[in-house]
Amino acid sequence: MNVLRRRPAARAFAFALAAALAAGAALVFPAKLFAEAPAPAAASAAQPETGIASWYGADFHGRRTSNGEVYDKEKLTCAHRTFPFGSYLLVRDLDNGSSVVVRVNDRGPFAKNRIIDLSEAAARIIGMIPTGTARVSLTAIPKEEALAWKGGSLGGETRDGSNADGSAAAAPLASVPANARVRIQVASYASEANAKATVDRLAASGLAATIERASGHYRVLFPDLSPTEARLVSVRLDGLGYRGYSITTITPAR
Repeated sequence: MNVLRRRPAARAFAFALAAALAAGAALVFPAKLFAEAPAPAAASAAQPETGIASWYGADFHGRRTSNGEVYDKEKLTCAHRTFPFGSYLLVRDLDNGSSVVVRVNDRGPFAKNRIIDLSEAAARIIGMIPTGTARVSLTAIPKEEALAWKGGSLGGETRDGSNADGSAAAAPLASVPANARVRIQVASYASEANAKATVDRLAASGLAATIERASGHYRVLFPDLSPTEARLVSVRLDGLGYRGYSITTITPAR
């Protein structure tokens, strides 16, 4: 069917265009006619994957993983079917609330209805050794946040519950004067999106952190707390699994 016969306005536009081209005239099109398509909306943050976790230990200790590493049952690593090697996953036990951060270095699990295989050390931390399986959620987190998490370092080794400098997390608050102010920094990111994701995770746990931009980085922190507030936040962070956060106190001049 001839579209120009059905739409007079279109036919008129075509004739005018042909005449202008024949005359060598410069063409100026209405802005709305060829307006640039609106940019697609930003993708929403991926929802945590939920399902059944299992673990593998002594029988696989010393064997090669899918990325070529030697499996060490005492490191905080895991096998997942699709996450890229080197990804860090926050694994939460949906029944007991415990959590651990693991690094993906293997493929699997191959058992039906399982979404992740944890190393023995990781399984021990969330308390699933006796049962062999657990209901969990998986959330990918950036390396900077993995540093702030208890139980592991970027290399995947287990770690005790102290700060990165070896001091106990609550020690800086033990003798803080009542009129002092306290600053707690959870993590620092090069990416604002990663910082916002951490703030959202803390908010879901009842902690209202803020973001401070400095020297090209985005710091997730609690900038101005009383000693009492700082102790409560510190205990809550410990309970959530964070250990690499830093505490700074500002003592008023006498």
